Amino acid sequence: MSSEEKQLLVIDTDAGLDDAQAILMALAAPHVEVVGITTVSGNVNSKQVSKNVLRLLKAVNKLEIPVYTSSERTITGWQKPDDYNYHGYDGFGDVPDDDPPDFNLIQSKHGVQALIDLSKQYPGKITLVALGPLTNLSLVIRLDPTFGERLKSCFIMGGNYKGEGNITPSAEFNFYTDPEAAHIVLSDLGCPITLVCWELCLEHSFPWTWHKELFDLDTDIAKFMKNLEKNTIENFYQKQNFENYELADQLAVAAAINPKIILKSSEVYCVVETKGTYTTGQVVVDWKNKLKEKPNVTIITSIDKICIKNLILDAMKLK
Repeated sequence: MSSEEKQLLVIDTDAGLDDAQAILMALAAPHVEVVGITTVSGNVNSKQVSKNVLRLLKAVNKLEIPVYTSSERTITGWQKPDDYNYHGYDGFGDVPDDDPPDFNLIQSKHGVQALIDLSKQYPGKITLVALGPLTNLSLVIRLDPTFGERLKSCFIMGGNYKGEGNITPSAEFNFYTDPEAAHIVLSDLGCPITLVCWELCLEHSFPWTWHKELFDLDTDIAKFMKNLEKNTIENFYQKQNFENYELADQLAVAAAINPKIILKSSEVYCVVETKGTYTTGQVVVDWKNKLKEKPNVTIITSIDKICIKNLILDAMKLK
C-alpha cells in the first residue's frame, strides 16, 4: 500500500503511558501513516513529552517521524499539581533511559505551526487524534480559523458525557487542564469531531488477565512498556486495588484507525463549562436539544473491546 493510499494521522499528545500505547497502536496499523506528532503540556511539560515520544519512537525504530514541541502552558496558565503524577514525574514511570535518543531530532518548528503546515500539505486527508489537553488545537484555530476545514476528521480523548470526573467530581483531566481550549475546539474547529469520554473508558476497562496476556509477551516492545508501567501499576493499581486495567487514549486511536469498532454513538451538541464553581471542565451535553443547536460532536458510547485488545496485541509485536 502506497503512502497516498494510507490513512494519514497526526497525533497531538502529552505522553503519558496510555498515550505511548496509543501511539504504538497507530504505528502498528499497516494502513496508517503517522506524518507528525505534536506535543502539549499535560501529564508533564511539552519538552519532556517530546523526549518521551522520541524514546518511544527509538524503541520501535521510527525516529524518522517528525516530533514538534508545542505549548508549555494552558490558555489560563493552570499547571498540574505535583501530587497528581499518575504516569510519574517524567510521564514515563520515572524509569531511567540508559540510552536516550538524540534530542536534536526534535523539530525546531513550533508544533502549532506544524499543525497548520501539515494541514496545508495534506488538505482533506489528515485525521487528527488529540490525546492530551486541547491547548495546541485551540491556538491553531485562533491563528488559522480555516484549519479544521482542511482536516478529514478529529478524534479527541477527553471530557465526559455523564458528568463523571477523574480529577474533580465532574471533570476529566484533559478538559479540566485547559477548559477554555476545549470550549474553543468543540465550538470552532469545523470538522467532524468524535469524542472518547471518560465514562467510555471506565466502562471498557480490561480484566487483569488481558493485561498480563498483552504485557507478558516475549517481545522487546512489550518488555519496554511493562518496564515503564511498573511504578504506575505498583503505586496506583495495586495500592488502590483497582478491579480492572483502565485504558483511555488507546480507545481514541482505536476508533480513529478502525471506525468499525464503534458499536454505539450519538451525534449531539456539546459545550464545555469554563466558569463553574464545581463544574469547570465538564462537558454539557444537550441530549434533549434544548438549545436548538446543530450537533457538533459524535460521542462514542460503546466500543468493541476485543478489537481494541487485538490492536494493542499488534502494537506489542512491533519490531
